[in-house]
Amino acid sequence: MSLPAVTVPTLTLPTKPGPTSPSSPTSPGSPAETVTTTTTATATATATSTETATVTQTETQTVTATPTPESALTSPPAPTSPSDDGGTTWWPWLLLALVAIGALAWLLLRRRRAQAEIQAWDERLAEAEREASWIEDSLTSQVISGSSSAEAQTIWTAAQPRLLEADATFHTLSTTAPDAARAERATDVRGLLRGLVEAVGADLAAPPGAGPDQFRARRAVVDSARRELRATLGPVDRPGPGAAGGSEAPTAER
Repeated sequence: MSLPAVTVPTLTLPTKPGPTSPSSPTSPGSPAETVTTTTTATATATATSTETATVTQTETQTVTATPTPESALTSPPAPTSPSDDGGTTWWPWLLLALVAIGALAWLLLRRRRAQAEIQAWDERLAEAEREASWIEDSLTSQVISGSSSAEAQTIWTAAQPRLLEADATFHTLSTTAPDAARAERATDVRGLLRGLVEAVGADLAAPPGAGPDQFRARRAVVDSARRELRATLGPVDRPGPGAAGGSEAPTAER
């Protein structure tokens, strides 16, 4: 805040006329002197006002800066909501329980599925073994006891699709077995069945003029293959009518 300019009266004194400078043509008692005096007084008053304002502001700030009350520093903290404590204690346990239940359900489902697959494989193996038992017990008996070589060859030829299907079934079972023991079982039965089929085929392919010694040797091979297969399959299971293993051997068309 600046104070109003104060005009100081000046006293004009007579001056002696002197040499006049070309650069400053002034005369005694000129208005220029009065203006200079007035300006100086105004600047002095302004400076005084500035100093006064500065001092006043400093004193005001010093008085305003009061120390913080001790009660504000020792105020108690805000109480914690009980719901916060409950949220941090029970939800991890709930999550852990859900994970455990999910893992248990997944294990039970996987175990049940594995058991169903094993049961289905066992049923296919049992069906294939019934077919092999029919080949050994029924088909082979009809072929080797035929009234003539032509009749035996006709029955054997008609049964070839079933023989090939049985061999393919055992091969599939051996490659899809759920464990090594079951795979070995399917492989063993397949090998014994193929040995019997080859022995019967060799007996039928013998020339009509072969001697009795060769005939007995061929039949010995057939009988040996039948015994080995039967020992692996177990006793003959005679299924009821309509079962796949109880179907009759193909007969020759007349």
